[in-house]
Amino acid sequence: MAKKKPKQRAKGGSSGSATVAEGAAKPSAARAGGDGAGGGAKAAGPSAAQAGAKARSPKPGNVAAQVRSSRKRRQQRLNIAVGAGIATMVVAAIAMQVIREASRPGQRFPSQGNLHLVSINSPHVPYNSDPPTSGPHMPTIAAWGSYLEPIADEYLVHNMEDAGVVLWYEMGTPEENAARVAALEEVSRGWRRVIIVPRENLGSQYVFTAWTRMQRFDDIDEEAMRRFIDAYEGIDHHPR
Repeated sequence: MAKKKPKQRAKGGSSGSATVAEGAAKPSAARAGGDGAGGGAKAAGPSAAQAGAKARSPKPGNVAAQVRSSRKRRQQRLNIAVGAGIATMVVAAIAMQVIREASRPGQRFPSQGNLHLVSINSPHVPYNSDPPTSGPHMPTIAAWGSYLEPIADEYLVHNMEDAGVVLWYEMGTPEENAARVAALEEVSRGWRRVIIVPRENLGSQYVFTAWTRMQRFDDIDEEAMRRFIDAYEGIDHHPR
């Protein structure tokens, strides 16, 4: 008669299978739990690197402000450079004018203006130099050329205003006057706006005047005299 197999073994086999199946199911649950936790962390927000990059990225409004500020600084630097250049040119021009003025021949006197007188007897302010170099004068000039007799200052001042140079000589005897005129005509040869006239108590043998300028000479000095005439003859001094 055949023997029956023990049921306990069958149970033990069944129990082992259940245990293995349960153990196999646990890792899956753990993985599922892990995936769930990880997924939850990723869904919560961006990574630290992404957050830093976003913080460093400038906003459009800030970029426009920075561009405007940079342009403003460049414009300020440009304005400073241009202003410095203009100031340098102005200073250089003034310096050149001072040097040129200082190098011109003769003593300088302040201008007394260009007032026209009604007549030769009209009162006016005293001239600030003797002979005069500017100031009130007659509406007409004396004719250019040489004279053996004095001419009123009020006419000769107008000659100087009209770009002329007056060559004064100390009035002496007729022979002395003729010799001095001849010497001055030789010196002034080649210039048109020149007038040669005598003057009593001149203080020097010869005196040359132009508008606001005077130079004295004790004797004929052709080089210095020509330099004076060349510097001032032909320069008009009417008010602009």
